[in-house]
Amino acid sequence: MAVKKIQKDHILKASVEVIEEMGCERLSVRNIAAKLKCSTQPIYSEFQCIGHLKEALVSYINEQYLRTTQISYKAFALSFLYFAKDHKELFKFFYLRRRAALFEMEDINQKKIVSLLADALELSVKTAGELHQKMQTYCYALGVMLASGYQEMSEEQIDKELVDAFRIVLYYYKNIQTKEMYEYWLERTHHLDV
Repeated sequence: MAVKKIQKDHILKASVEVIEEMGCERLSVRNIAAKLKCSTQPIYSEFQCIGHLKEALVSYINEQYLRTTQISYKAFALSFLYFAKDHKELFKFFYLRRRAALFEMEDINQKKIVSLLADALELSVKTAGELHQKMQTYCYALGVMLASGYQEMSEEQIDKELVDAFRIVLYYYKNIQTKEMYEYWLERTHHLDV
């Protein structure tokens, strides 16, 4: 049996290149084939249609770009925002695509993050999930601004925005009364046990 020259992984990598170079609206079997310097046949033999390819590409981006093993809550958020800043077109493809209504945002790291937050902040998993959802919403909005070019921000500005937003959320969820209490709980999220 002959080994396929164009493998599924090659097609997904070429799809990423097409999106990053041409924009997500230009993702097509023809443009992917041109990137691979082949006919469209190997792509259609791996994926029945562009819809199936896009579904596989969402999983690929999730694993290759969004899954993370950071050790602080801030680092989780920063990795998401740097993805938006450094891979604008992939961010748009992944987060701004049409899809069925969801009750929560897609986050491959969510279960792990919520569990770690619950432990670090001594919150119930439900409450830690609510806290994370508030931060997720804020980060998503910031990510959209970065990916769309609406707002250019340096790493220092991104860092400050995250700290300010987290301070507000943390004050609320931990009923913080003093700066010392804030510093204590903030430190607890700096070294999450991954």
